[in-house]
Amino acid sequence: MATLQAAVSCSNVSQLTCNGVPSSSSRSSSSAVVSWLSPSSKFSSELRLSSVSSFSQSTSVLQNSSVVSQVRREALRPGKVGAARAATGEKNVLIINTNSGGHAVIGFYFAKDLRAAGFDVTILTVGEESSDKMKKPPFSRFSELKEVGVQTIWGSPADVGAAVGSAKFDVVLDNSGKDLDSVKPVADWAKASGVEQFLFISSAGIYKSTDEPPHVEGDAVKGAGHAEVEKYVSELGFKSWASFRPQYMTGSGNNKDCEEYFFDRIVRGRPILIPEPGLQLTNISHVSDLSSILTLAAQKPEAANGQIFNCVSDRAVTLSGFARLCAKAAGKEVEVILYNPKAVGVDVKKAFPFRPVHFYAEPRAAKELLGWTSKTNLPEDLKERYAEYISIGRDKKDIKFELDDKILEAVKQPVTV
Repeated sequence: MATLQAAVSCSNVSQLTCNGVPSSSSRSSSSAVVSWLSPSSKFSSELRLSSVSSFSQSTSVLQNSSVVSQVRREALRPGKVGAARAATGEKNVLIINTNSGGHAVIGFYFAKDLRAAGFDVTILTVGEESSDKMKKPPFSRFSELKEVGVQTIWGSPADVGAAVGSAKFDVVLDNSGKDLDSVKPVADWAKASGVEQFLFISSAGIYKSTDEPPHVEGDAVKGAGHAEVEKYVSELGFKSWASFRPQYMTGSGNNKDCEEYFFDRIVRGRPILIPEPGLQLTNISHVSDLSSILTLAAQKPEAANGQIFNCVSDRAVTLSGFARLCAKAAGKEVEVILYNPKAVGVDVKKAFPFRPVHFYAEPRAAKELLGWTSKTNLPEDLKERYAEYISIGRDKKDIKFELDDKILEAVKQPVTV
């Protein structure tokens, strides 16, 4: 217990957590779903501390000649994938990518990493290319994908065949659907089309609360939504399938606020308001770590087959510690004020971007089965994010803080101007 208390006081803790939180899904499902995903003996749920070593982020760069890149771009057009495979011997990957939310950036990084690893890649974004959503990152940066030979198309996951034409794929990643109704058409099409490997982006929010943290693969889950998808895909008979459960993400191109909540207040000299006690542990992973796990799964289909992977970095951070890391990245001081949401009378989901309890999973399966290691460093990643925050001029935007002011009034703290 003394070790646990000492570790919790740190701002950036390795492989330590407490209870997770239920996801927002409330749908029930059959007991078969829950029993299929019940804790296994392969990955124990023992609380442990792992290595705290961190590494500088590395960026993979595809080094093909312009001639070869042009040949591949042309060969990847629907109906010509077979020619590309014959010419290069590479596997063809189709990424079904969501057009909203924090997960969209996963497909963007995965496409880049796959190309750097020698795969042929098509990314199918949900919706239309002319949509206003495409003006935001990561979609506004799709030119970077085209430069390395990724084909970008748009369409509906409900009719993948219409979007890809006669193109054939070896691997499909569904990074769009969140329940069986939305994923089933993609999975059924993939199976009927001869796809060998099917990958699915699930969520670490699937885990039930536990008295034996951190969450590891095999822990009990809620039996609806993502769990139903995982069970269905497991029964389709793909040569290889796997599911990935991410948590909070950071990284260039992310269009869902994470550290921005903290930067918005830090640059304006306002305090950071955190639900007490502020020592809650969570995992905020750079998307490149998540993408590297996915890429290894595509490279090692036998090792990945039938597995669940917590798609997270290997270090935790306290909520108060994250506020201080954001301030350090900005080169500024910050005041952290703790409060009780119920006593103040505010909806914590509207007042704070993270769950106000311990919510942390460990990437045990990725390390043991795929040989994965993290290559990122959260303090350095936040410096990158702050530079991007300033470059887009968000520090100059007129932002209202009415809810913050209500909380400050309730805890009798003066409003900082």
